[in-house]
Amino acid sequence: MVKTLLLDEARKKLDAESEECLDEEALIQDLLEREVEVPTPTDAELERWSASNIAQMSTGPAMHVRHILVYADKSMPGSVETAQKRAQEFLDYLKSTPKDFEQLAARYSECPSSGRGGHLGIVQEQDLLPEFRRALQTVQDGEFYDGLIETRYGVHVVQLLKRFSAEAKVEELSREEKQRIRIFLEDNSWKQGVQNYIAMLAAKARIKGFDLFSGTTAQASSTGWPDGGNCTGKKAS
Repeated sequence: MVKTLLLDEARKKLDAESEECLDEEALIQDLLEREVEVPTPTDAELERWSASNIAQMSTGPAMHVRHILVYADKSMPGSVETAQKRAQEFLDYLKSTPKDFEQLAARYSECPSSGRGGHLGIVQEQDLLPEFRRALQTVQDGEFYDGLIETRYGVHVVQLLKRFSAEAKVEELSREEKQRIRIFLEDNSWKQGVQNYIAMLAAKARIKGFDLFSGTTAQASSTGWPDGGNCTGKKAS
């Protein structure tokens, strides 16, 4: 229903030449890029969001972590072994080519964080799964855990980007980390903007009862950027 709604709108608004050259998915993407306006966080808003989230770490140390999840169904014979083999291939490759992490996560990770390049954000240690906490105890900033981490979700390739003390300050964030936060905020705002646009089209067509991004809590307003969260079983405090 949603796809039909978007295609109908795309064919109304895009020129005949574009319609002939683009497949259905490309038509929808072109429409959304033209019609959905997403606010870009200013430096001041980025600082406020970072300060707010870092302030939440006052009860204990935190980590900035990213991962790739290879799903494994432990009830299925061979599933874990297959996931381990696949995850090990990712780990071996990324140790020599860490710059490709976000690209691999976006394409292959079976965690919702794949949409953010595998980033779980800045997460309090107490909110990480026990398997993550134990594995990352001796890992240094920027390093991969030299192995695979198995959880109830499957097999993970994990990199610790930075460890923060309970007294961490916004000033400790590197330029690269601030850019990742900016991308995260823009991505969530884009999703909410798309959802709002579809809701508008649905209202016009008197279609109700769908949610393209079920569970998304991102705000499209620059005055309410979304909180960071993780997909390891708990929400960051």
